[in-house]
Amino acid sequence: MANPQFTNAFDHETVQSRFAGALLDPEALIPAGAGKMGKPDTKRFGVYRNNVAVSLVEALSSAYPSVAAILGDDFARVARTFIDRHPPTTPVMAEFGRGFADFISAFGPLRHAPFLSDLARAERLWLDAYHAADESALDPDGLASIPPDQLADITLQRHAAAALRNSPYPVFDLFGARETWPPAAGIDLDAAQAILITRPQFEVLVFGIDAATAEFFATLFAGKTLGEAIGAATSNDPDFHVPAAIALMLNSGAFADSVNIETAPGRDR
Repeated sequence: MANPQFTNAFDHETVQSRFAGALLDPEALIPAGAGKMGKPDTKRFGVYRNNVAVSLVEALSSAYPSVAAILGDDFARVARTFIDRHPPTTPVMAEFGRGFADFISAFGPLRHAPFLSDLARAERLWLDAYHAADESALDPDGLASIPPDQLADITLQRHAAAALRNSPYPVFDLFGARETWPPAAGIDLDAAQAILITRPQFEVLVFGIDAATAEFFATLFAGKTLGEAIGAATSNDPDFHVPAAIALMLNSGAFADSVNIETAPGRDR
């Protein structure tokens, strides 16, 4: 007959809950059931606890490589603070660290570098694009059958992996920190930039775009017509280069292979 005390000590849910909590709290005592035959093993548990913390820091570094490159040796300390305050809540590691940008923006020691939180948001968009559902991108040849006088009335569907980020900081230049930090030339931290992120096939692509082009894509992403998108971008910048924006629209993979033609009220097709 099983010993009730032994059975209770190894209650599956209780042990797992205490075990997980102790792993992420360096001040917590080793929970019962975490060692051999229910006896605590301080040394082994300490090694395992440290390995978990190191793995989570590495996961954050992989998710935010440009932020990690800029912070250098300080990144591990920032990451450990984040982990202490926001431990994983799901076994899906791609979701871990989703609140890292908000944490950075409120983290006192980094308030002197507000651009870092915007960069983290851009890197999260990159990661979301990487894990987004596969979808066929717009085929430029598919527009050939649309009469020229109807092109202004088309609407496009945003690709599942496409995202746009407007920033008051040079987010496109900073995004390259994952490969080039420290930069060979200085980056103007007061320069606003926008990025378009896509993944038409297997590789995530990042395009640096100006404010008017960002307005063009934002309008299309909102379900407005091509004509409305051109109008919005031109209002932003009278010198907006329409052919270049349309070329990017067709070739970037930002839109799914789906085209609709909007019919104005009272207008026959």
